[in-house]
Amino acid sequence: MPRRAFLARSLGGLILLGAGSTLLTACSGDGDSATGSEGSVAFRLSYTHSVSFAGTYLAIADGFYAAQGIETVELLEGGPTATPTPLDVGVGKALLGVASTPDQVATARLNGGAAVKIVGALYQKNPYAVTSLASAPIRTPQDLVGRTIGVQAVNETVWTAFLEGAGIDPASVTTVPVQFDPSPLTQGEVDGWFSFVTNEPVTLAAAGYDVETLLLADNGYPLVAQVYVADESTLSGDRRADLVKCLTAEIEGWIAAITDPERAASITIDSYAPDLGLDLAVQTEIARIQNDLIVTDDTRSSGLMTVTDDLVAQNLATLAASGLDISADELFDLSVLAEVYDARPDLATALADVAIDG
Repeated sequence: MPRRAFLARSLGGLILLGAGSTLLTACSGDGDSATGSEGSVAFRLSYTHSVSFAGTYLAIADGFYAAQGIETVELLEGGPTATPTPLDVGVGKALLGVASTPDQVATARLNGGAAVKIVGALYQKNPYAVTSLASAPIRTPQDLVGRTIGVQAVNETVWTAFLEGAGIDPASVTTVPVQFDPSPLTQGEVDGWFSFVTNEPVTLAAAGYDVETLLLADNGYPLVAQVYVADESTLSGDRRADLVKCLTAEIEGWIAAITDPERAASITIDSYAPDLGLDLAVQTEIARIQNDLIVTDDTRSSGLMTVTDDLVAQNLATLAASGLDISADELFDLSVLAEVYDARPDLATALADVAIDG
């Protein structure tokens, strides 16, 4: 799902460009269209450069990819008009990619003919939230009844699924179409604003507004997010070893990002968005909030990106309620992660006893 244009225009930090690429030293491949030349790989981001990909940036900068024998990574940006990540991965434009949510992957498989699967989930908790002003707070799903909520067209399916899952009659809530600038909220035209918890709530707070957030993940909406995607031909072919290497580097990079949010923000600003005038404090706060979506009791004990059987089942049920009927075997293949943690058990418990700045 697209990040918010307002974030780039104000303090939050998303670069609203079309799909582009950044070539940096550090990922490995075998020379075909998805891996580039020998010793390189194409990696597709779910959106334009932002702190949402700080773990990848640190995996490159700190030499975690290079330690796997991977010397160069081409980061392919997404964007408002870009082809969805699962389709790009499915046609071989990238060996590995990040899609915003599982419904993108399910749709690509069921309706787009893409033979792709989720190989890991960075966000264990869905980042969507309803933001309200503290003067008229929305703290529970029941508080939505009788209120007016601004929802972007691209998010209407998620919004409706959340209401139904939370037991709220959609007819009891006035939903109005909006774009990505939350001024309707600050001007009193709507009571709530639908967005990522890492976006408008942070920028509005930085602009001096006292806000409340209702996180969907805490109220009956279990879809994971920022899911890593690979093609079935890669999972079963000669390049599977490259996936193991890349995911190992990614996990190491994300451990570094999680334990140092300010550095995560700094590398984003200095190396990937140097001309946007982004605010380090705001970006650091986004990184901290992001940590709460990534680190859970399950990932502390089993490792980043792992998805429990129960969470898989919850995701499948939510997708089915949205009209995407797909099985666990069709949508998920977590065997590459299992290989990573079998080879590096230290990574599985690296955050077990670490205080997370979230």
